[in-house]
Amino acid sequence: MREQPLFSIIMPNFNNGQYIKEAIESVLAQKYHNWELVIVDDSSTDNSLDVIKSFLDNKKIKLIKNVINKGVAYVASQAVESSSGEIIGTLDSDDLLHEDALMVMLNEHKANPDFGLIYSNHYICNNNFENCVSADWLPRPDDKCFQELIFGRQDGKTISMHFRTFKRNAYDMTDGYDASLLCFEDRDLYYKFEKVTKIKGMNRCLYYYRDTPEIGAYRNNPKERDFWFLCEYKETKRRLGVTMPLVNNKKMSPFLSNLMYIYLLRYSEIENKKLRRKLHWFLFGMGNANLKTNKLLAFLYYLNSFVYGYTPISLRGIKKIIS
Repeated sequence: MREQPLFSIIMPNFNNGQYIKEAIESVLAQKYHNWELVIVDDSSTDNSLDVIKSFLDNKKIKLIKNVINKGVAYVASQAVESSSGEIIGTLDSDDLLHEDALMVMLNEHKANPDFGLIYSNHYICNNNFENCVSADWLPRPDDKCFQELIFGRQDGKTISMHFRTFKRNAYDMTDGYDASLLCFEDRDLYYKFEKVTKIKGMNRCLYYYRDTPEIGAYRNNPKERDFWFLCEYKETKRRLGVTMPLVNNKKMSPFLSNLMYIYLLRYSEIENKKLRRKLHWFLFGMGNANLKTNKLLAFLYYLNSFVYGYTPISLRGIKKIIS
């Protein structure tokens, strides 16, 4: 690695015109100056392009425009392919970097040449980046795989990886971002990195994460949350070589996502009790999400939740669902 290597920041964007100006300015404020910012706009319909274009006099900033919306994983892959840095970092277009972020990460990569993925802790903030608090930090033990940590979680905590940076040569050893995943594409990438390189986490907050109900709403959308199972299926298949028939890599149907619960219980290395509890709450939440639009599907989710043995469903509750 050169003494002052180019640091590429990739920024997928879709309709974050109200926030992206602050995100770009946080890159401009970096103490490390040898960087480039690659923004891929995924066919935004708001004022995003107008905001981005106001910064394009700076030759360090590159804009790629998609005519058709492709999804965040496809866009992230585009950004990496269009970047030139030895080190690559991700910044969501509604978040901010600490002014020391690139400098600290560069020094970590230089001090740890065998570590292809290095990530930091982050601050959790409100919509105006006020009342920021440090996220709970969960170290990654060397004897545990990412799937066990991220999927199973420990004491309500999860891996804090909003600012993830990786060496290009390590990324090139993976299959990169999976465009079939419309969300949870970052988790899928972590799993792939684990196969080809060492990974290091830093309990230092270098990233400001904007945490609002609107921004996190997609994870409560049952059509999107099915991709959580598709991500876990793909990793379990890679790790253990087991295949589930009829799985469509482009979209998970509710029927297949129900079968996935049985599949994960059968093949996951996570402690059975923890996995059952997690699947129960996921099923229960999916039932609630479908209750108004598809009562039969909601009933199936509730029934599966009951089968896992953590929430009894009364006769009165069933009548309420089907009435």
